[in-house]
Amino acid sequence: MRIWKEVVDGVEVEVMEFDDTVETVEKASRLSGYPRTLIVKTLLLKVGERYLAAVVRGDRRVDLNKAEKVFGKRVSLARPNEVRSILGVDVGAVTPISARVKSLQVVLDPAIATQEFVVCGSGSLNRLYQVRVQDLLNYLKPMLLDIFK
Repeated sequence: MRIWKEVVDGVEVEVMEFDDTVETVEKASRLSGYPRTLIVKTLLLKVGERYLAAVVRGDRRVDLNKAEKVFGKRVSLARPNEVRSILGVDVGAVTPISARVKSLQVVLDPAIATQEFVVCGSGSLNRLYQVRVQDLLNYLKPMLLDIFK
């Protein structure tokens, strides 16, 4: 693993680069050494006819029934081709530190807000970012909404 600091779209991150890919929470946890509770995944949800980004703690999942009650519309995970076309990266490489994610409404798992830092995708299948949660909140200006289980 190689590590260095970088500023991505105005956010300071620590970049971790691996020889293997880190497209799942399990692989990211195993290779980085961080527990699943400190790894976050960024998912693209289709809510009715629009999209929103959900940033969720690695050991949790979107509860589609809860989300549908909150938004009053049908909610589903976006298909891989939708993720590629809307976010510009493949499933497994999505990063919350992205102008495309930031341009959407973002819902953040309240369980993340209690952490000092988290590890997230980087837009590349073999890199992760470590980022301060406060910096992530300032960057995304998300709604803290518990639509997770």
